[in-house]
Amino acid sequence: MRCLINAEWFKLKKSLGFKILLLGNIIITLLMVILYIFVLDSEFTGYRIMKSSLALVLYHAYIGYLFAAIFCCSEFSNRTFAMSLLCGYSRKQVFLSKVIVFFQGMVLLYFEAVGLETIFFSAGNGFGMGFNLDNVIIMLRLLCFGLIGCLTIGAVIIFVAAVAKKSIITFGVGIGCTYVLLWMETTFYDNPLPFVKYLYTYQIRQLNFGGEKFSPGLFLMVMAATFIIALVSATLIFEKSELK
Repeated sequence: MRCLINAEWFKLKKSLGFKILLLGNIIITLLMVILYIFVLDSEFTGYRIMKSSLALVLYHAYIGYLFAAIFCCSEFSNRTFAMSLLCGYSRKQVFLSKVIVFFQGMVLLYFEAVGLETIFFSAGNGFGMGFNLDNVIIMLRLLCFGLIGCLTIGAVIIFVAAVAKKSIITFGVGIGCTYVLLWMETTFYDNPLPFVKYLYTYQIRQLNFGGEKFSPGLFLMVMAATFIIALVSATLIFEKSELK
């Protein structure tokens, strides 16, 4: 298993597509800074942007599904998964090693985007809150919730990739489903459907928009349930998949 993880890390470090995504985060952040600070003269502080960035489900889904298409789906077509099985590894070992490194790459992309936006907006408009112990605890708590949200998004992406297997289908279906979930939230905002608050997208967006209504207990429950169901389902699907 350790050898498989090291091999996946080597693929990630050598992946041109992953490097392009890292660069894309930088370019998009710079464009946001130019637009909001220099063109629109926005007064968004670093802390406000950090909260907003942590909750940008659609943006992180875009990045995540592109990453999955590059890093995961291609291995169904180029027989890499099948060749790993021929080396004596079990399907579960092969899949979980890929998932572990995918999660690491996903977290790196996620916090690169959040970190860059926070730094640049803080440089332009200040951070917006002091760095005393209470505020640091609040920020660390928020970042932990963001990390949990990122991993949950990643688990859903892995599930979609395991079902679709093809890059284009994974990206199209994944982004389409994300749009549908966000549409349900906004369309029924004034009169929400009973199940909307149990959607992982809704709970992640609550990090920024929930305010005093944000429930840490409900957030963690929804994230844990979504993560476990998505990852277990993806593993079972992979174990039954035909690998050519």
